[in-house]
Amino acid sequence: MKSTHVVEVVPIRLEPHPNADSLSIVRVFDGYTCCVRTVDWEGKTKGAYIPPDSIVDSSRPEFSFLAGHERIKVKKLRGIVSMGLLVPVAEDVPLGIDLAESLGVTHYDPPLPLSSGGEAAPAPAGYRPAYDVDTLRRYAHVFTPGEPVWITEKIHGASARYCWLAGTMHVGSRTEWKREGKDNLWWKVVESYPELTEFCRANPDITVYGEVYGNVQDLKYGAGSGEIRFAVFDLLKGAEWINPAEARQMASTLPWVPLLSDHTLFDLKTILELAEGESLIANANHIREGIVVKPLLERTHPEIGRVCLKVVSNGYLER
Repeated sequence: MKSTHVVEVVPIRLEPHPNADSLSIVRVFDGYTCCVRTVDWEGKTKGAYIPPDSIVDSSRPEFSFLAGHERIKVKKLRGIVSMGLLVPVAEDVPLGIDLAESLGVTHYDPPLPLSSGGEAAPAPAGYRPAYDVDTLRRYAHVFTPGEPVWITEKIHGASARYCWLAGTMHVGSRTEWKREGKDNLWWKVVESYPELTEFCRANPDITVYGEVYGNVQDLKYGAGSGEIRFAVFDLLKGAEWINPAEARQMASTLPWVPLLSDHTLFDLKTILELAEGESLIANANHIREGIVVKPLLERTHPEIGRVCLKVVSNGYLER
């Protein structure tokens, strides 16, 4: 699974801002709204859309006004949520083209604690890909209105994967496999959750995917000093993802990410609203990062591959 961080050229259609005569609203894809200065966009029909959690290069003239604020965030402008940034492009630039590289725009990845790294290890044999998912605000159309969907909380931490192969436990971050070490964030999970090793040993054809959280990122989920926790969000058997309800039943001894709904009928407005609010993790006492949405039965779509999409909450992006 690989998410696509792109800066796509999109059509511009100005809508009046209800609370500001000098501003207009542009709706991008299925779920983004972006506020712009009307005078800057009059007569323009195309723009490059830079989504939230992008990093721009403020040494470039088009981004110089963002010096010191290079990370693109969500803001409220006169009562309307503005998600990301629009940059004018020439009218002959084709719609849908990706300008991320030419504009020098990269994706923001939150830093991990210095003690989390560890040494890289050889990858175990088999298909065990890095885990990442695209945003539902861009690809909501891959779901059918009224389709029942499975919704879980997206936890803010560090992605992890675990498997048992040839008599050995293999431990990985999102992007690389790790040698065992006492200061290694991902191996600390193995030490703290013996049931994880037991499950992997009993199911050597399954790779467990989950999130290490607690004292990992700035959302702590009520964890004590130095405490880390783990929650599973997916199981991969061979090269096939296991249906969500079946996966939870199969690995019922493991801790799982909170489940918001096992049968919500898909409606974009409803789904986006579910992304907001407090974390469902006990004693977290803070916002949730967002949600992950899947069909009840695993399927693929020709545009994105596996149908599994995330919604990062506006509350998280605004903080």
